[in-house]
Amino acid sequence: MAALLTDQFRIFSARKFIKALEGPIATQSDDDAGETRDRVYIFIGRPQSWDDENSPPQAVDSFSEFSGSYDDMVSMKRVLASDTIQVIRRIDWVSPEQTTGGLGFTYDMYRHDYSPSKTASSGATKLYDSDFYVVNSQYQVYKCIYNGTSPSDPNGKPSTVEPTGTSTSIITTSDGYRWKYLYTIPVAQVLKFFSNDYMPVFTNDAVKTNAVAGEIDTVLINSAGSGYNNGTYDNVPINGDGTGGRVSIVIDGGRIISATVTSGGTGYTFGKINVDNITGIGTGASGQVDVIIPPPSGHGFDPVIELGAFRVMVNAKLSYAEGAGDFPVDNDYRRIGLITNPKKFGTEELLSDLTVSASKAVIFSPTFQGNYSPDEIITQTRVVGGQNVTARGRVISWNSTTKVLKYYQNNVDGIFPEVTGTLNEFDGSNAISGATSGAAGQPDVNFPAIPNSSSRTINNTEYDLGMKFNNGYAKPEIKSNDGLIIYIDNRRSISRANDQIEDIKIVIEF
Repeated sequence: MAALLTDQFRIFSARKFIKALEGPIATQSDDDAGETRDRVYIFIGRPQSWDDENSPPQAVDSFSEFSGSYDDMVSMKRVLASDTIQVIRRIDWVSPEQTTGGLGFTYDMYRHDYSPSKTASSGATKLYDSDFYVVNSQYQVYKCIYNGTSPSDPNGKPSTVEPTGTSTSIITTSDGYRWKYLYTIPVAQVLKFFSNDYMPVFTNDAVKTNAVAGEIDTVLINSAGSGYNNGTYDNVPINGDGTGGRVSIVIDGGRIISATVTSGGTGYTFGKINVDNITGIGTGASGQVDVIIPPPSGHGFDPVIELGAFRVMVNAKLSYAEGAGDFPVDNDYRRIGLITNPKKFGTEELLSDLTVSASKAVIFSPTFQGNYSPDEIITQTRVVGGQNVTARGRVISWNSTTKVLKYYQNNVDGIFPEVTGTLNEFDGSNAISGATSGAAGQPDVNFPAIPNSSSRTINNTEYDLGMKFNNGYAKPEIKSNDGLIIYIDNRRSISRANDQIEDIKIVIEF
């Protein structure tokens, strides 16, 4: 097929993903924005162990996997537009001392016409796959305009001098490289969006203002030719759809040894230099000088387009037991994911809270002395319709101060009898027993005195429970199996602690 879905569609999709989190009017409240603003939440789940803890199973793109993720989900935190950014591969400028033989690394140069038949020095067949930009030690980002490519060095030369400075003009280093400064990553954004593999993209206003659409910065000697008259030929025009482009060409030994842009002109989307038609150059042949066309609107105008930012990084920090205990610190988790547009439990209303608990909970009397253990199985037997019914679940978290027990029930740990039985809800005042701890407490079905309360006072201290209780029980704050799970990552266990912050970076490639 001749059709092609281009990388520009990928960049477009990445931009739209972030924009969707803002809504048409970024300053609107969630209530005003309504469904015009998409809500994305990062979630953690799966506190129970894998069959093989060293080899978590590959996540499966299926409705069954989605339902399972909801069943053992623990907590969710909202991802705001400010928690996202378009990113590109991180390519560090590497000093020669850090390279084999101390020679330095040869970077690709920007070209508008890479293809399977015209590859980069690295072998890349597309611009965005090539190593044509770098970030230096000061988090300044540069695009390589020229890397020393010539007929004698068709792949360019090693870079031995680190590019520095923020000039809006082309920066030439003593190793012959020419660089275009694009932007500097702010320190706060380095901490938030800079990783071992990816780095964020920004636009520098000064660079953008000084960008000139269709201005030629670079010409390359593709073939030196032979038989030309020696000399320097100035004001050689760049033919094409732009105006004002001029180059200086030097002939020595009948061959082209130098081609330099003396005036970049404007408005070029294609260009050509007719070497054989230069006045006085003689009757030589085969000389060819390629014209490198800048990106639309010029170098540095839109780094997202120029550098190929078709990935979005999502950053979330899980700080201690934030959200009034929405994120328990006495257990671990093995699954990270993203959900779009989840709804509040029992409603059709989109969630807007910054943190929510996705687990079930039960509360006991302040005088209860037992202590449940994370990950243990709990059961409760009661009589329904004259028959014994047993509810079964697994402990997520136990708060010995507030006496709140969080748990989940899935298609394994919620079934009684195990495997062959059914899932029954915990309810009423009958004792809930822990299989490992031996704890057995009666739910405080008289709590709260006022329905849908989310606080408890113990010894004159008021505690925010983070969940609304009725008759001793609290439902998850999200509607199960509603909202779209768009990302799942099954991992080895990640332990939590009350003095710990987890910095989670998820990169989505469109």
